[in-house]
Amino acid sequence: MFRNDLGQSNASLGSREAAWICEPRRGCDICLASDSRQAGHDLSGNQSEKPVVFEHLFSQRYDAATASVIDPIVTQGDIQEALTVLRAELGIALSVGNPANFLKDYLRSPTRNTQWPVSLSSKQFTARQAFGGGAVFEFVPYPSGQTEPFPDVFALPAGGQVHVIESVSLPSVARALGRDDESWLTQVIVLQRVLETHFAVYSDLNVIDLFHLQNNRKGGAKTEIDALFLMVLGDPTDPKKALITFEAKRRNPILADQIRKQVAYTAKQCTLRAELSDITLVLPVAAGTNSKKFGKGVVAIFEMEPVTVADGAAAHDAGTSHDLPLTISNAVGYRFQPSVSGI
Repeated sequence: MFRNDLGQSNASLGSREAAWICEPRRGCDICLASDSRQAGHDLSGNQSEKPVVFEHLFSQRYDAATASVIDPIVTQGDIQEALTVLRAELGIALSVGNPANFLKDYLRSPTRNTQWPVSLSSKQFTARQAFGGGAVFEFVPYPSGQTEPFPDVFALPAGGQVHVIESVSLPSVARALGRDDESWLTQVIVLQRVLETHFAVYSDLNVIDLFHLQNNRKGGAKTEIDALFLMVLGDPTDPKKALITFEAKRRNPILADQIRKQVAYTAKQCTLRAELSDITLVLPVAAGTNSKKFGKGVVAIFEMEPVTVADGAAAHDAGTSHDLPLTISNAVGYRFQPSVSGI
């Protein structure tokens, strides 16, 4: 993606096109990672230009003497300033209408790991979203044991069974008019009681009751939850209550930090509202559909270990939701029969 695949040199291109091609002699990390160092990389105006911006912002902050990043937070202003500099120096055409989503949009790319600059990955630095005060993201070192910038832990077990869910009870007109978006995926999962089936058949938890509460819950600091459920679990003589945060993704990757933020926000709400004072746990669940990754028509459900309200609220208050543990306890694929349009 970054190479000039036609093999043309800068001199053989027009002035504007030439400005989009880096010079390998400058030691560009993207070119050094490519198959051909001679060709340079294409800096035309799209997502492929973002790694150059990440590299620029990182180089401003990295201290080689201590192998650490000084002031790791990157703000919206920092991004706009970097774009101005890089347009002048490299002729990039990238324009960011909403810099607050600069990293979030990049993480949606299936090539987010291969496009990540070598200058960062070789030093084992990645990035994660940051919030508040105009912050967009921060550069952080890899956690212990991590081997790539943005690992995807949301995968179904190899050779795992796919559970068939009936969809005859969903009107045929609805099955035919289904949309290709997260709202429709959430609606079908709720209507066909997929989570009820999952927790009754596959979960290790002793679930007593499960109720759908609402869809499209929006909270502070751009927290969005696709659906909320109430679960009663444990010993029937002394049951516990948990809120389930539900995240749905159609083709985009499921983002762990986004789920952690949902958990922290929900836990905090439980401490603020008297009506929620008897809820002691927050249990995250995610659903994904991606035919290349999970199989055609398969909805992958990922049940994660519950987090105590106390731990989640503390992380919310401290701004450390990214440190909350997120452990997948069960991953199961489901398929609707008959098939449902949009899924």
